[in-house]
Amino acid sequence: MSSNQWQGNYYLKSSGAMADNEWIFDKNYNSWFFLKRGGMYASKEWIGAYYLKAGGYMAKKEWIYDDTYKAHYYLDDNGHYVSGTYKIDGKDHLFHKNGQWISEVSKEVGFVKGQYSKTIFLDPGHGGRDSGAYYYNVAEKDLNMQVYRKLRKKLEELGYKVLTSRDSDIDVDFVTERSRMVNKTNSDIFISIHFNATGSAYSRASGIQTYSYSDDPDYPSKINPYWHNHPDRMSESKRLAAAIHSSLLAETGAKDAGLLERSFAVLRETAKPAVLLELGYIDNFAENQQIRDSHYQDKLVAGIVKGIQKYYAGK
Repeated sequence: MSSNQWQGNYYLKSSGAMADNEWIFDKNYNSWFFLKRGGMYASKEWIGAYYLKAGGYMAKKEWIYDDTYKAHYYLDDNGHYVSGTYKIDGKDHLFHKNGQWISEVSKEVGFVKGQYSKTIFLDPGHGGRDSGAYYYNVAEKDLNMQVYRKLRKKLEELGYKVLTSRDSDIDVDFVTERSRMVNKTNSDIFISIHFNATGSAYSRASGIQTYSYSDDPDYPSKINPYWHNHPDRMSESKRLAAAIHSSLLAETGAKDAGLLERSFAVLRETAKPAVLLELGYIDNFAENQQIRDSHYQDKLVAGIVKGIQKYYAGK
């Protein structure tokens, strides 16, 4: 009986025995094959982390698309699917742990921990047709802009470069547009300015909340798959949030309503250390009167500035 050769879909080893539930390497085809139980070669299917193409050939150094999982995969020099960040033809690509491709890693994202340009990206929340919360004849978008302008002026006086998502009352999409803006810059940090509301009439809620990002699998990143949960960005965001939050409370005497973590879009899709500030409750009448007062807004600005300075000082 002939050996080390194919008999249809089956392979006979040198002993003459049929290969069964095992890998074989065929020098004639310069490829690995897997013979399943019963001896037939695997075709267009996964065997562990390896993919056998039509004809049984093992995929190597190539992309494949799996119709079953509706996903792209890349197989390395050894035929194993890649995961994490992997360079292909000079470009970095991001893959899930199970090998499914996520996206090419954009060259415009990211930051280097500890390397600063003293550039700060400020985001006055809402704008244009989106007024945000509206109570007692004042719109959140307008309060956000008032604080932003004071904050920008103070930061520029101190020598910081300030960039922004909007400098007037215009529409800016909150899901990805603001993050796309900051991700194209060399800014060190991102600060989104907001005021809070419970949505209840005659609210008694009060105080300042400061948010950094928390990864939530129910809200996957749309444009920031690599950096959204990168440990450096996560830790620096938390450090920035803590510095600003403590300084805000010290300057204003406001109630501590929480140093919190959420998967808000602007925090999730931004590739820099990012925080979102809720600087008081617009639907609480007493706090509404306070936060619209120019002198109190100066205290808010002083707190944010001192927090930024603490962050840059590494405290």
